[in-house]
Amino acid sequence: MKKRVLIVEDDKFFRFAIKKFVDWESHGFEIAGEAVHGAAALEFVESQPVEVVVTDMSMPVMNGIELTAMLREKHPDILIIALSAYDDFEFVKESLKLGASDYILKQDIEKEDIGEIISSSWNKHMAGLAKEGWLQEEILKFLKGGKLEERAGRFLDLSLDGSRGGCLFAVRNLDQEWKGSFGSKNCWLEESLLELHEKEWNILLVPAKAEHSIKKQIEYRYSLCARIESLLKGEDYLAGCSSLCTETAQLPESYAQARKAAVTGSFLQRTKVLSWDDIKDGYEGRTLDYMEKEESYKDICSLETALKALGGLTEKMRDLMPDEEHQQRNCLLLLNAAARNLNYPISNLEFARMKEHMAEMVRLDDLVRLTGEYLEQIFNKSRNGLLHSSVAAGIQFMRQNYGRDICLHEIAEHAALNESYFSNLFNKETGQSITEYLNKIRIEKAKELIARTNLKNYEIAERVGIMNASYFSTIFKKETGLTVQEYRQRLPKNLE
Repeated sequence: MKKRVLIVEDDKFFRFAIKKFVDWESHGFEIAGEAVHGAAALEFVESQPVEVVVTDMSMPVMNGIELTAMLREKHPDILIIALSAYDDFEFVKESLKLGASDYILKQDIEKEDIGEIISSSWNKHMAGLAKEGWLQEEILKFLKGGKLEERAGRFLDLSLDGSRGGCLFAVRNLDQEWKGSFGSKNCWLEESLLELHEKEWNILLVPAKAEHSIKKQIEYRYSLCARIESLLKGEDYLAGCSSLCTETAQLPESYAQARKAAVTGSFLQRTKVLSWDDIKDGYEGRTLDYMEKEESYKDICSLETALKALGGLTEKMRDLMPDEEHQQRNCLLLLNAAARNLNYPISNLEFARMKEHMAEMVRLDDLVRLTGEYLEQIFNKSRNGLLHSSVAAGIQFMRQNYGRDICLHEIAEHAALNESYFSNLFNKETGQSITEYLNKIRIEKAKELIARTNLKNYEIAERVGIMNASYFSTIFKKETGLTVQEYRQRLPKNLE
């Protein structure tokens, strides 16, 4: 869609010169009309759409300063370019204060690339509009299925431009300390025109390049995927990219595509920006309501067999990709079956807490890890009897605070016991010291970070609450039987 330009100039010669010496079409503009003074220009923009007004400063009836003020008040989305001679440059300064974006000297019309100047001003103008809160709210509503407001629709039509289009990226970072904004991490993607935030998600609208062939457009999208991967290196995230979108009406579907592509990363065990074009066939073949049969778990009688069953369930869910509800239901079914086989009664409160905690898991791997922890708890409790409530409280505190330096005093205080008594009780109930138990939690968390991020060893150590990298390496080797490097090498390679 070409941007429509209104020329406002009382001098017939300069109106002709502006039309003749500026290559409007090559820059994506077209002349919508002419006006000889500001009042006529206002009548024109009231009757038909105009994106750019190039206006002289000294005119009869209504001058350029007055016109600029009126346009900024009534039509704030219009780009205003001041047109001036040297002798009225004070008018230009006033016009810029009132809202004009740039200026052109009449003496330079034949010398300068005026089209390039206006095109550059247009891009800055659109970038400024893209940051306005009302526009972001309207577009977000539209992406989620709402009606598109007219001004927001015009912005999107001009941004996409049917001759080139664009694509949407949806990024969800799973680090709780990450606040959901590229800007807060200094990761703004220069190519993006618009950045939106929807709860934990970032949405980026990136226009394609008009000069690109279809092949180049595809290559460009993949290069943007690589850019985002680089910007989020070391983070734990899900991200997806839509197919090329050429019409505003297609954007809600593009948003759905980007979200679906990102969710697929939950099943593929990799931190990568996935393109909808690459995964759509597999995604559309998902078995959303897949449920394992309960009788499959009748032979579970040990933690080993339970974890093996969990592994088999995980592989099936990776293949069939059920929705989040059925992922959680499958894991709860396994937990119930294991508890029943052990004659261990899961209380309604305990089951509700499990369900609530599972609902917080975004990635399949996290859900599976949590299920494994619950299985371990069930087998420990069935073997040793129910854990003392103070010990359970201490374990919960450690799982919630393992990422910082915590001491026995804090844990015991949370459990409402003195340190000595709590330490002896904990050892009796679990068969481990508090330090041993905390180290196991930290190393399990470290293994997850190693598998999902590119963080260095000392960064992982700090994330799990161990400030000494050497001590971390020692504990890791003790708990896993492998060095960190050996553990990395044994991880399955990302699918390409």
